[in-house]
Amino acid sequence: MTESNASASARMIFHVPLQLDPSLHSASQIRPMKLQQAFRDIGYSVNVVEGCAAERKRCITAIKRNIRNGVKYDFLYSESSTMPTLLTESHHMPTHPCLDFPFFSFCKRNGIPIGLFYRDIHWCFINKNKDFKQRVAKYFYRYDLSQYAKLLDMLFLPSLEMLQHIPFSFPRKVEELPAGCDIHPINPHVFDGRLRLLYIGGIGGIYDMRTLFRAVSQTPNVSLTVCCRPDDWKAVSSDYTPLMADNINIVHKYGADLDGLYAQADLFAMFFTNDYTQFAVPYKLFDTMGYAMPVFAPSCTWTGSFIERNRVGVVCDDSVDSVRASLTTLTARPELLASCREKMQAIASSNTWQARARQVADSLTRINK
Repeated sequence: MTESNASASARMIFHVPLQLDPSLHSASQIRPMKLQQAFRDIGYSVNVVEGCAAERKRCITAIKRNIRNGVKYDFLYSESSTMPTLLTESHHMPTHPCLDFPFFSFCKRNGIPIGLFYRDIHWCFINKNKDFKQRVAKYFYRYDLSQYAKLLDMLFLPSLEMLQHIPFSFPRKVEELPAGCDIHPINPHVFDGRLRLLYIGGIGGIYDMRTLFRAVSQTPNVSLTVCCRPDDWKAVSSDYTPLMADNINIVHKYGADLDGLYAQADLFAMFFTNDYTQFAVPYKLFDTMGYAMPVFAPSCTWTGSFIERNRVGVVCDDSVDSVRASLTTLTARPELLASCREKMQAIASSNTWQARARQVADSLTRINK
């Protein structure tokens, strides 16, 4: 397999232990749907295993029958859930322990390489004194890791930095596989003397944007638009309302309506930091890449390192004074953003969803050679 598309006979299995719902706007839902389509785009016939346990069982039975009848699959690619695999039913009870991992074992015995994208390890950062359900969930998260060590040929992570935080030793190859992007028509916003910041995503919790709110509210000729879910804003509004100013706007938009937000912005702000952001790779970073939009982030985060390495945005210290100084400089020197936009556009083609699918295919099809 090379950078060219797959052959006409190429066939793969795509496994995800949950029901995918196009109406949900979380990365855990969007990413596997984007990758499924990307595998088809590069020429694969994709046999999908997804849904509730009963639906996955039907899919698995059909695929096992295919394999026994001589159908060849190039590889199995899986995406983990944010829940432990055995707890993904709506009632979160482990009622189907002999489904997903025994299927992986069957594929392994039949010479099918297996790769899995491990989404996140936020569960490792949950206080150990939390409630009983969370303590039980940790047991099942660790069970997932034990099965990955036995069954996977390759582990894909959002970043390699994440590996040192995973409480297990993976004996085989590990690769980075962050989100991809869709290339959008570029109609850059014409700078008119007012720097327009945009943020789209979660707010509150690990997405603590209060430093940014404070800085923007104190900086002339700068505005910030935050697009989030209505329920998310309701949950944090009491913390953020005292920080609101005339130059900060909260909106709730989805899908194609986001294009208009990008078209009116100069800079995408991902300004939040915590222990998790040192290795976490925001889905929105790569989504924004498809719009060739420069990004603004704290220098101490993985996103900040990516920005500095590729010169596709602006970073600064995590303080109100530092943010204000950076925004003031950008308002006076908008040509800096134009350069970042050009560089972001230049790297977008190597970070598409199709490029991610080719990477998976190349890596897994080399295993048995």
